[in-house]
Amino acid sequence: MPRVSGFDRRATALVEVHGLRGEHELFEEALAARGWPVLDRQGRDPQPLVERRVRYLIEARFPGSRLNAVSGARQRIELIAEECGLDLQVQAVECVERDPRDLPHWFAYEAPRVPAGAGPAERARGRLARWAAENLGTRDTGRLITARTPQAARWLAARPLPGTRARSEAAARRPSGAAPTPARRVGGRRESSRTMGRLIVVALLGLLLGARQADVLLVRDRWSWTSTVLLAVLVGSAEAVLSRAPGDGGSRAVPRGVAAGLVLCSAGLGAYLAWTVPDPGITAPVLVALAAGAAVANGVRLLVRQWSWQRVAPWLLPALIPLAFGLLPGVGTTLHMMYLDAFGVDLEDVEIPRAYQLMAMLKLAACLSLWFLAPALLGYMKHFHLHVKDRVFGNLVVLALSVLLVVTGLLEIGLLGAGRAGARDATAAAAGRTPPGYYGIDPEWVCPAPVGALAEVPVDGGVLDPKRAYLKLGDSGGVVVLWDARERAGMKVPLEKLRLVPADSARTACGADTP
Repeated sequence: MPRVSGFDRRATALVEVHGLRGEHELFEEALAARGWPVLDRQGRDPQPLVERRVRYLIEARFPGSRLNAVSGARQRIELIAEECGLDLQVQAVECVERDPRDLPHWFAYEAPRVPAGAGPAERARGRLARWAAENLGTRDTGRLITARTPQAARWLAARPLPGTRARSEAAARRPSGAAPTPARRVGGRRESSRTMGRLIVVALLGLLLGARQADVLLVRDRWSWTSTVLLAVLVGSAEAVLSRAPGDGGSRAVPRGVAAGLVLCSAGLGAYLAWTVPDPGITAPVLVALAAGAAVANGVRLLVRQWSWQRVAPWLLPALIPLAFGLLPGVGTTLHMMYLDAFGVDLEDVEIPRAYQLMAMLKLAACLSLWFLAPALLGYMKHFHLHVKDRVFGNLVVLALSVLLVVTGLLEIGLLGAGRAGARDATAAAAGRTPPGYYGIDPEWVCPAPVGALAEVPVDGGVLDPKRAYLKLGDSGGVVVLWDARERAGMKVPLEKLRLVPADSARTACGADTP
Protein backbone atom coordinates (compact mmCIF):
# COMPACT_ATOMS: atom_id res chain seq x y z
CA MET A 1 0.00 0.00 0.00
CA PRO A 2 1.41 3.44 -0.87
CA ARG A 3 1.95 5.81 2.00
CA VAL A 4 -0.84 8.37 2.05
CA SER A 5 0.35 11.76 3.27
CA GLY A 6 -0.27 15.41 2.60
CA PHE A 7 1.87 17.20 0.07
CA ASP A 8 2.25 20.76 -1.17
CA ARG A 9 4.33 20.33 -4.32
CA ARG A 10 4.10 18.13 -7.40
CA ALA A 11 7.00 17.74 -9.79
CA THR A 12 7.24 15.74 -13.00
CA ALA A 13 10.67 14.18 -13.53
CA LEU A 14 12.34 12.20 -16.29
CA VAL A 15 14.56 9.59 -14.62
CA GLU A 16 16.92 7.02 -16.14
CA VAL A 17 17.77 3.90 -14.16
CA HIS A 18 20.60 1.57 -15.30
CA GLY A 19 20.55 -1.98 -14.00
CA LEU A 20 18.89 -5.37 -13.98
CA ARG A 21 15.17 -5.94 -13.95
CA GLY A 22 15.27 -6.51 -10.16
CA GLU A 23 16.77 -3.07 -9.64
CA HIS A 24 14.05 -1.53 -11.78
CA GLU A 25 11.43 -3.32 -9.70
CA LEU A 26 13.15 -2.08 -6.53
CA PHE A 27 12.91 1.48 -7.81
CA GLU A 28 9.23 1.07 -8.65
CA GLU A 29 8.53 -0.36 -5.19
CA ALA A 30 10.22 2.66 -3.61
CA LEU A 31 8.05 4.96 -5.71
CA ALA A 32 4.91 3.05 -4.72
CA ALA A 33 5.87 3.24 -1.03
CA ARG A 34 6.00 7.04 -1.31
CA GLY A 35 2.78 7.27 -3.30
CA TRP A 36 4.55 8.63 -6.41
CA PRO A 37 2.87 7.46 -9.63
CA VAL A 38 4.78 6.23 -12.69
CA LEU A 39 3.36 8.12 -15.67
CA ASP A 40 5.38 6.35 -18.36
CA ARG A 41 8.13 3.73 -18.67
CA GLN A 42 10.36 2.90 -21.62
CA GLY A 43 13.12 0.37 -22.17
CA ARG A 44 12.54 -2.53 -19.75
CA ASP A 45 13.91 -5.88 -20.97
CA PRO A 46 11.88 -9.05 -20.21
CA GLN A 47 15.10 -10.92 -19.37
CA PRO A 48 15.93 -10.58 -15.66
CA LEU A 49 19.72 -10.85 -16.14
CA VAL A 50 20.11 -8.26 -18.89
CA GLU A 51 21.23 -4.75 -17.93
CA ARG A 52 19.14 -2.08 -19.54
CA ARG A 53 18.65 1.67 -19.24
CA VAL A 54 15.00 2.24 -18.39
CA ARG A 55 13.57 5.73 -18.63
CA TYR A 56 10.76 6.59 -16.22
CA LEU A 57 8.42 9.54 -16.24
CA ILE A 58 7.31 9.94 -12.63
CA GLU A 59 5.51 12.47 -10.49
CA ALA A 60 7.10 13.37 -7.15
CA ARG A 61 4.79 14.58 -4.39
CA PHE A 62 6.25 16.17 -1.27
CA PRO A 63 5.54 18.91 1.30
CA GLY A 64 7.40 22.19 1.51
CA SER A 65 7.67 25.64 0.03
CA ARG A 66 7.53 26.37 -3.68
CA LEU A 67 10.83 28.21 -3.22
CA ASN A 68 13.64 25.87 -4.32
CA ALA A 69 11.05 23.12 -4.90
CA VAL A 70 12.68 21.89 -8.13
CA SER A 71 15.96 21.22 -6.35
CA GLY A 72 14.04 19.57 -3.52
CA ALA A 73 12.32 17.21 -5.97
CA ARG A 74 15.63 16.24 -7.57
CA GLN A 75 17.25 15.55 -4.20
CA ARG A 76 14.31 13.43 -3.07
CA ILE A 77 14.56 11.27 -6.20
CA GLU A 78 18.32 10.92 -5.76
CA LEU A 79 17.70 9.94 -2.14
CA ILE A 80 15.82 6.86 -3.42
CA ALA A 81 18.89 5.90 -5.43
CA GLU A 82 21.11 6.22 -2.35
CA GLU A 83 18.75 4.20 -0.16
CA CYS A 84 18.35 1.39 -2.72
CA GLY A 85 21.87 1.51 -4.23
CA LEU A 86 20.74 2.30 -7.78
CA ASP A 87 22.50 3.80 -10.78
CA LEU A 88 20.02 6.64 -11.31
CA GLN A 89 20.17 9.94 -13.17
CA VAL A 90 17.54 12.67 -12.97
CA GLN A 91 17.53 14.01 -16.54
CA ALA A 92 14.79 16.63 -16.23
CA VAL A 93 12.47 17.85 -13.49
CA GLU A 94 9.88 20.60 -13.34
CA CYS A 95 7.18 21.52 -10.86
CA VAL A 96 3.51 21.10 -11.75
CA GLU A 97 1.30 24.09 -10.98
CA ARG A 98 -2.43 23.48 -10.97
CA ASP A 99 -3.87 26.48 -9.20
CA PRO A 100 -7.67 26.62 -9.53
CA ARG A 101 -9.22 29.98 -10.30
CA ASP A 102 -10.93 31.74 -7.42
CA LEU A 103 -14.17 32.58 -9.28
CA PRO A 104 -16.93 34.78 -7.81
CA HIS A 105 -19.71 33.18 -5.81
CA TRP A 106 -23.38 33.88 -6.49
CA PHE A 107 -26.64 33.02 -4.76
CA ALA A 108 -29.81 32.07 -6.64
CA TYR A 109 -33.07 33.78 -5.66
CA GLU A 110 -36.67 33.81 -6.91
CA ALA A 111 -37.52 37.15 -8.47
CA PRO A 112 -40.72 38.74 -7.10
CA ARG A 113 -43.54 39.05 -9.62
CA VAL A 114 -45.48 42.28 -10.21
CA PRO A 115 -48.80 42.05 -12.14
CA ALA A 116 -49.03 43.94 -15.42
CA GLY A 117 -51.82 46.26 -14.24
CA ALA A 118 -50.40 46.96 -10.82
CA GLY A 119 -50.73 50.40 -9.28
CA PRO A 120 -47.88 52.69 -8.13
CA ALA A 121 -47.93 51.37 -4.56
CA GLU A 122 -47.76 47.75 -5.66
CA ARG A 123 -44.96 48.52 -8.13
CA ALA A 124 -43.02 50.28 -5.37
CA ARG A 125 -43.45 47.25 -3.11
CA GLY A 126 -42.24 45.06 -5.95
CA ARG A 127 -39.12 47.20 -6.44
CA LEU A 128 -38.45 47.08 -2.70
CA ALA A 129 -38.88 43.29 -2.67
CA ARG A 130 -36.48 42.95 -5.62
CA TRP A 131 -33.90 45.17 -3.92
CA ALA A 132 -34.18 43.11 -0.71
CA ALA A 133 -33.88 39.88 -2.68
CA GLU A 134 -30.76 41.12 -4.50
CA ASN A 135 -29.01 42.70 -1.50
CA LEU A 136 -30.41 41.08 1.65
CA GLY A 137 -31.06 37.54 0.43
CA THR A 138 -34.73 37.48 1.50
CA ARG A 139 -35.78 35.19 -1.36
CA ASP A 140 -32.74 32.94 -1.69
CA THR A 141 -33.39 29.43 -2.98
CA GLY A 142 -30.35 27.99 -1.23
CA ARG A 143 -28.29 27.32 -4.37
CA LEU A 144 -24.68 28.46 -4.41
CA ILE A 145 -23.18 29.17 -7.84
CA THR A 146 -19.59 29.68 -8.96
CA ALA A 147 -19.33 31.47 -12.31
CA ARG A 148 -17.23 34.10 -14.04
CA THR A 149 -20.01 36.18 -15.68
CA PRO A 150 -23.58 37.16 -14.67
CA GLN A 151 -24.93 35.37 -17.76
CA ALA A 152 -23.32 32.08 -16.76
CA ALA A 153 -24.52 32.52 -13.16
CA ARG A 154 -28.12 33.17 -14.34
CA TRP A 155 -28.03 30.06 -16.53
CA LEU A 156 -26.77 27.94 -13.66
CA ALA A 157 -29.42 29.38 -11.35
CA ALA A 158 -32.25 28.21 -13.64
CA ARG A 159 -30.71 24.84 -14.57
CA PRO A 160 -32.54 21.96 -12.86
CA LEU A 161 -30.52 19.58 -10.71
CA PRO A 162 -31.57 16.02 -9.83
CA GLY A 163 -33.59 15.93 -6.66
CA THR A 164 -34.30 19.69 -6.61
CA ARG A 165 -37.27 21.75 -7.71
CA ALA A 166 -36.92 23.55 -11.06
CA ARG A 167 -37.09 27.35 -10.76
CA SER A 168 -37.47 29.00 -14.14
CA GLU A 169 -37.81 32.47 -12.63
CA ALA A 170 -34.60 32.25 -10.65
CA ALA A 171 -31.87 34.88 -11.06
CA ALA A 172 -28.42 35.22 -9.52
CA ARG A 173 -26.71 37.74 -7.26
CA ARG A 174 -23.39 38.15 -5.45
CA PRO A 175 -23.18 38.27 -1.64
CA SER A 176 -21.47 41.69 -1.81
CA GLY A 177 -20.18 44.05 -4.48
CA ALA A 178 -20.65 43.85 -8.21
CA ALA A 179 -19.82 40.93 -10.47
CA PRO A 180 -16.44 41.19 -12.19
CA THR A 181 -16.27 42.01 -15.85
CA PRO A 182 -14.86 39.33 -18.22
CA ALA A 183 -11.67 41.40 -18.66
CA ARG A 184 -11.01 41.50 -14.96
CA ARG A 185 -8.32 39.16 -13.72
CA VAL A 186 -9.48 36.32 -11.47
CA GLY A 187 -6.78 35.19 -9.05
CA GLY A 188 -5.93 31.68 -7.95
CA ARG A 189 -6.81 30.22 -4.58
CA ARG A 190 -3.19 29.69 -3.57
CA GLU A 191 -2.40 33.27 -4.55
CA SER A 192 -5.28 34.47 -2.37
CA SER A 193 -3.94 32.51 0.63
CA ARG A 194 -0.44 33.87 0.01
CA THR A 195 -1.83 37.41 -0.14
CA MET A 196 -3.63 36.84 3.16
CA GLY A 197 -0.39 35.61 4.72
CA ARG A 198 1.40 38.73 3.52
CA LEU A 199 -1.37 40.89 4.97
CA ILE A 200 -0.89 39.24 8.36
CA VAL A 201 2.89 39.74 8.22
CA VAL A 202 2.52 43.42 7.28
CA ALA A 203 -0.03 43.94 10.06
CA LEU A 204 2.28 42.37 12.65
CA LEU A 205 5.23 44.45 11.46
CA GLY A 206 3.11 47.60 11.65
CA LEU A 207 2.01 46.64 15.17
CA LEU A 208 5.64 46.21 16.19
CA LEU A 209 6.60 49.52 14.56
CA GLY A 210 3.92 51.45 16.44
CA ALA A 211 4.85 49.81 19.75
CA ARG A 212 8.53 50.53 19.17
CA GLN A 213 7.93 54.20 18.39
CA ALA A 214 5.82 54.61 21.53
CA ASP A 215 8.46 52.83 23.63
CA VAL A 216 11.16 55.17 22.31
CA LEU A 217 9.04 58.20 23.19
CA LEU A 218 8.33 56.87 26.66
CA VAL A 219 11.89 55.94 27.61
CA ARG A 220 13.36 58.89 25.64
CA ASP A 221 16.37 56.98 24.39
CA ARG A 222 17.67 58.76 21.30
CA TRP A 223 19.87 55.79 20.32
CA SER A 224 16.76 53.64 20.01
CA TRP A 225 15.69 55.61 16.94
CA THR A 226 18.18 53.57 14.88
CA SER A 227 16.23 50.35 15.38
CA THR A 228 12.98 52.23 14.80
CA VAL A 229 14.17 53.55 11.44
CA LEU A 230 15.34 50.09 10.40
CA LEU A 231 11.97 48.65 11.40
CA ALA A 232 10.17 51.37 9.42
CA VAL A 233 12.24 50.51 6.33
CA LEU A 234 11.32 46.84 6.82
CA VAL A 235 7.63 47.69 7.08
CA GLY A 236 7.82 49.84 3.95
CA SER A 237 9.52 47.05 2.02
CA ALA A 238 6.91 44.52 3.16
CA GLU A 239 4.12 46.90 2.14
CA ALA A 240 5.70 47.36 -1.29
CA VAL A 241 5.97 43.59 -1.78
CA LEU A 242 2.35 43.17 -0.71
CA SER A 243 0.98 45.70 -3.18
CA ARG A 244 3.19 44.94 -6.16
CA ALA A 245 1.67 43.62 -9.38
CA PRO A 246 1.72 39.84 -9.95
CA GLY A 247 3.90 38.26 -12.59
CA ASP A 248 1.12 37.72 -15.13
CA GLY A 249 0.56 41.43 -15.66
CA GLY A 250 -2.81 41.64 -13.91
CA SER A 251 -4.04 44.11 -11.36
CA ARG A 252 -2.27 44.65 -8.08
CA ALA A 253 -2.62 41.93 -5.46
CA VAL A 254 -3.61 44.52 -2.82
CA PRO A 255 -4.24 48.21 -3.59
CA ARG A 256 -1.56 50.52 -2.30
CA GLY A 257 -4.06 52.45 -0.19
CA VAL A 258 -5.32 49.28 1.50
CA ALA A 259 -1.77 48.17 2.38
CA ALA A 260 -0.85 51.62 3.71
CA GLY A 261 -4.08 51.84 5.71
CA LEU A 262 -3.39 48.42 7.22
CA VAL A 263 0.09 49.55 8.31
CA LEU A 264 -1.28 52.76 9.86
CA CYS A 265 -4.08 51.00 11.74
CA SER A 266 -1.82 48.27 13.09
CA ALA A 267 0.84 50.87 14.05
CA GLY A 268 -1.79 52.87 15.91
CA LEU A 269 -2.88 49.75 17.78
CA GLY A 270 0.73 49.00 18.72
CA ALA A 271 1.24 52.55 19.98
CA TYR A 272 -1.97 52.34 22.02
CA LEU A 273 -0.80 49.11 23.63
CA ALA A 274 2.56 50.67 24.47
CA TRP A 275 0.94 53.71 26.08
CA THR A 276 -1.52 51.66 28.18
CA VAL A 277 0.80 49.01 29.64
CA PRO A 278 1.94 49.70 33.23
CA ASP A 279 5.69 49.40 32.52
CA PRO A 280 6.89 51.70 29.72
CA GLY A 281 9.32 50.42 27.16
CA ILE A 282 8.47 46.72 27.35
CA THR A 283 5.74 46.41 24.70
CA ALA A 284 8.02 45.98 21.68
CA PRO A 285 10.32 43.42 23.41
CA VAL A 286 7.28 41.42 24.53
CA LEU A 287 5.88 41.44 20.98
CA VAL A 288 9.25 40.35 19.60
CA ALA A 289 9.42 37.53 22.16
CA LEU A 290 5.91 36.36 21.24
CA ALA A 291 6.74 36.47 17.54
CA ALA A 292 9.96 34.54 18.14
CA GLY A 293 8.09 31.90 20.13
CA ALA A 294 5.51 31.55 17.36
CA ALA A 295 8.28 31.24 14.75
CA VAL A 296 10.02 28.51 16.78
CA ALA A 297 6.75 26.60 17.27
CA ASN A 298 6.05 26.84 13.54
CA GLY A 299 9.55 25.52 12.77
CA VAL A 300 8.96 22.48 14.99
CA ARG A 301 5.60 21.95 13.27
CA LEU A 302 7.27 22.04 9.86
CA LEU A 303 9.84 19.51 11.03
CA VAL A 304 7.10 17.13 12.17
CA ARG A 305 5.28 17.64 8.88
CA GLN A 306 8.38 16.91 6.82
CA TRP A 307 9.28 13.83 8.84
CA SER A 308 7.04 12.10 11.37
CA TRP A 309 6.68 11.97 15.12
CA GLN A 310 8.86 8.85 15.21
CA ARG A 311 11.75 10.67 13.55
CA VAL A 312 11.22 13.99 15.33
CA ALA A 313 11.07 12.41 18.80
CA PRO A 314 14.87 11.86 19.01
CA TRP A 315 15.30 15.57 18.36
CA LEU A 316 12.62 16.77 20.78
CA LEU A 317 13.36 14.43 23.70
CA PRO A 318 16.73 16.09 24.49
CA ALA A 319 14.86 19.40 24.52
CA LEU A 320 12.12 18.12 26.82
CA ILE A 321 14.55 16.60 29.32
CA PRO A 322 16.20 19.91 30.35
CA LEU A 323 12.80 21.58 30.14
CA ALA A 324 11.40 19.04 32.59
CA PHE A 325 14.50 19.56 34.73
CA GLY A 326 13.75 23.27 34.84
CA LEU A 327 10.19 22.59 36.01
CA LEU A 328 11.31 20.61 39.06
CA PRO A 329 10.33 22.26 42.37
CA GLY A 330 13.10 24.36 43.86
CA VAL A 331 15.23 24.49 40.72
CA GLY A 332 14.24 28.10 40.13
CA THR A 333 15.91 29.14 43.40
CA THR A 334 19.24 28.55 41.63
CA LEU A 335 18.73 31.96 40.03
CA HIS A 336 18.15 33.51 43.46
CA MET A 337 21.33 31.84 44.73
CA MET A 338 23.37 33.35 41.87
CA TYR A 339 21.79 36.76 42.46
CA LEU A 340 22.44 36.79 46.22
CA ASP A 341 25.99 35.54 45.73
CA ALA A 342 26.88 38.94 44.26
CA PHE A 343 25.92 40.45 47.66
CA GLY A 344 27.82 37.79 49.59
CA VAL A 345 24.60 36.40 51.07
CA ASP A 346 23.51 32.76 51.25
CA LEU A 347 20.18 31.62 49.82
CA GLU A 348 18.96 30.08 53.09
CA ASP A 349 19.21 33.50 54.77
CA VAL A 350 16.47 34.99 52.55
CA GLU A 351 13.01 33.47 52.28
CA ILE A 352 11.63 33.57 48.73
CA PRO A 353 7.82 33.51 48.31
CA ARG A 354 6.42 30.47 46.51
CA ALA A 355 4.96 32.54 43.69
CA TYR A 356 8.35 34.06 42.87
CA GLN A 357 9.99 30.64 43.07
CA LEU A 358 7.53 29.52 40.42
CA MET A 359 8.33 32.57 38.28
CA ALA A 360 12.06 31.91 38.54
CA MET A 361 11.46 28.27 37.68
CA LEU A 362 9.51 29.30 34.56
CA LYS A 363 12.30 31.67 33.55
CA LEU A 364 14.88 28.91 33.90
CA ALA A 365 12.64 26.60 31.87
CA ALA A 366 12.36 29.30 29.19
CA CYS A 367 16.16 29.61 29.12
CA LEU A 368 16.49 25.85 28.71
CA SER A 369 13.82 25.83 25.99
CA LEU A 370 16.16 27.95 23.88
CA TRP A 371 17.32 24.56 22.56
CA PHE A 372 14.11 24.39 20.50
CA LEU A 373 15.75 26.83 18.08
CA ALA A 374 17.82 23.94 16.69
CA PRO A 375 14.91 21.68 15.62
CA ALA A 376 12.98 24.77 14.50
CA LEU A 377 15.88 25.79 12.25
CA LEU A 378 16.04 22.25 10.91
CA GLY A 379 12.30 22.40 10.22
CA TYR A 380 12.66 25.59 8.18
CA MET A 381 15.62 24.09 6.30
CA LYS A 382 13.50 21.05 5.49
CA HIS A 383 10.57 23.22 4.45
CA PHE A 384 12.70 25.23 2.01
CA HIS A 385 14.43 22.06 0.72
CA LEU A 386 17.86 23.04 2.06
CA HIS A 387 18.37 19.86 4.10
CA VAL A 388 16.67 17.09 2.11
CA LYS A 389 19.46 14.55 2.41
CA ASP A 390 20.81 13.67 5.84
CA ARG A 391 24.52 14.35 5.69
CA VAL A 392 27.11 13.96 8.43
CA PHE A 393 28.23 17.57 8.10
CA GLY A 394 24.70 18.94 8.35
CA ASN A 395 23.90 16.76 11.35
CA LEU A 396 27.13 17.85 13.06
CA VAL A 397 26.22 21.50 12.50
CA VAL A 398 22.77 20.99 14.03
CA LEU A 399 24.32 19.05 16.93
CA ALA A 400 26.91 21.79 17.56
CA LEU A 401 24.17 24.41 17.42
CA SER A 402 22.12 22.37 19.90
CA VAL A 403 24.99 22.19 22.41
CA LEU A 404 25.68 25.90 21.96
CA LEU A 405 22.03 26.79 22.57
CA VAL A 406 21.84 24.62 25.69
CA VAL A 407 24.99 26.19 27.13
CA THR A 408 23.86 29.69 26.15
CA GLY A 409 20.39 29.24 27.60
CA LEU A 410 21.40 27.59 30.87
CA LEU A 411 24.59 29.47 31.64
CA GLU A 412 24.69 32.77 29.74
CA ILE A 413 21.01 33.76 29.95
CA GLY A 414 20.05 31.80 33.05
CA LEU A 415 22.68 31.39 35.77
CA LEU A 416 25.26 33.94 34.63
CA GLY A 417 22.47 36.37 33.77
CA ALA A 418 21.23 36.16 37.35
CA GLY A 419 24.79 36.72 38.60
CA ARG A 420 25.18 39.78 36.38
CA ALA A 421 21.86 41.15 37.64
CA GLY A 422 23.08 40.72 41.23
CA ALA A 423 26.42 42.40 40.46
CA ARG A 424 24.63 45.29 38.76
CA ASP A 425 22.27 45.77 41.71
CA ALA A 426 25.16 45.50 44.20
CA THR A 427 27.02 48.24 42.32
CA ALA A 428 23.89 50.43 42.34
CA ALA A 429 23.44 49.85 46.08
CA ALA A 430 27.09 50.70 46.76
CA ALA A 431 26.50 53.98 44.93
CA GLY A 432 23.53 54.74 47.17
CA ARG A 433 20.75 53.89 44.69
CA THR A 434 17.88 51.50 45.36
CA PRO A 435 18.16 48.30 43.26
CA PRO A 436 15.05 47.21 41.35
CA GLY A 437 14.92 43.71 42.87
CA TYR A 438 14.89 40.22 41.42
CA TYR A 439 12.02 37.70 41.50
CA GLY A 440 10.80 38.18 45.05
CA ILE A 441 13.97 39.78 46.43
CA ASP A 442 12.96 43.42 46.99
CA PRO A 443 15.87 45.39 48.42
CA GLU A 444 14.96 48.51 50.40
CA TRP A 445 16.90 50.96 52.55
CA VAL A 446 16.08 50.84 56.25
CA CYS A 447 17.30 52.49 59.42
CA PRO A 448 17.94 49.92 62.20
CA ALA A 449 16.66 51.02 65.60
CA PRO A 450 17.79 48.57 68.35
CA VAL A 451 15.18 47.39 70.81
CA GLY A 452 17.02 47.91 74.05
CA ALA A 453 20.76 48.37 74.38
CA LEU A 454 22.89 48.15 71.22
CA ALA A 455 25.40 45.93 72.98
CA GLU A 456 22.67 43.32 73.53
CA VAL A 457 21.87 43.01 69.80
CA PRO A 458 23.62 39.92 68.34
CA VAL A 459 25.08 40.62 64.90
CA ASP A 460 26.53 37.96 62.64
CA GLY A 461 28.90 39.25 59.97
CA GLY A 462 29.72 42.82 60.94
CA VAL A 463 29.17 45.77 63.27
CA LEU A 464 25.75 47.40 63.40
CA ASP A 465 25.73 51.21 63.31
CA PRO A 466 22.25 52.66 64.10
CA LYS A 467 23.25 55.99 62.52
CA ARG A 468 23.61 54.54 59.05
CA ALA A 469 21.08 53.13 56.57
CA TYR A 470 21.38 49.52 55.45
CA LEU A 471 19.95 47.64 52.50
CA LYS A 472 17.44 45.05 53.60
CA LEU A 473 17.60 42.00 51.31
CA GLY A 474 15.06 39.84 53.14
CA ASP A 475 14.57 37.68 56.17
CA SER A 476 14.19 34.03 57.07
CA GLY A 477 13.33 32.32 60.36
CA GLY A 478 13.10 35.59 62.29
CA VAL A 479 16.56 36.77 61.14
CA VAL A 480 16.89 39.74 58.77
CA VAL A 481 19.75 40.21 56.32
CA LEU A 482 21.14 43.78 56.13
CA TRP A 483 23.73 44.70 53.51
CA ASP A 484 26.34 47.30 54.35
CA ALA A 485 26.99 49.46 51.28
CA ARG A 486 30.23 50.83 52.77
CA GLU A 487 31.74 47.45 53.58
CA ARG A 488 29.93 45.66 50.72
CA ALA A 489 29.07 42.80 53.05
CA GLY A 490 25.95 41.41 54.65
CA MET A 491 25.06 40.88 58.29
CA LYS A 492 22.35 38.87 60.00
CA VAL A 493 20.40 40.33 62.89
CA PRO A 494 17.37 38.89 64.78
CA LEU A 495 14.19 40.77 63.96
CA GLU A 496 13.06 40.81 67.59
CA LYS A 497 16.10 42.93 68.50
CA LEU A 498 15.51 45.60 65.84
CA ARG A 499 12.89 48.05 64.70
CA LEU A 500 13.36 48.72 60.98
CA VAL A 501 12.30 52.12 59.66
CA PRO A 502 12.16 52.67 55.87
CA ALA A 503 14.70 55.13 54.50
CA ASP A 504 14.85 56.99 51.20
CA SER A 505 18.44 56.13 50.31
CA ALA A 506 21.79 55.09 51.70
CA ARG A 507 22.53 58.72 52.55
CA THR A 508 19.59 59.02 54.94
CA ALA A 509 20.72 60.10 58.44
CA CYS A 510 19.49 57.58 61.01
CA GLY A 511 19.74 57.51 64.78
CA ALA A 512 18.16 60.21 66.96
CA ASP A 513 16.16 61.76 64.10
CA THR A 514 14.60 58.44 63.13
CA PRO A 515 10.92 58.43 64.03
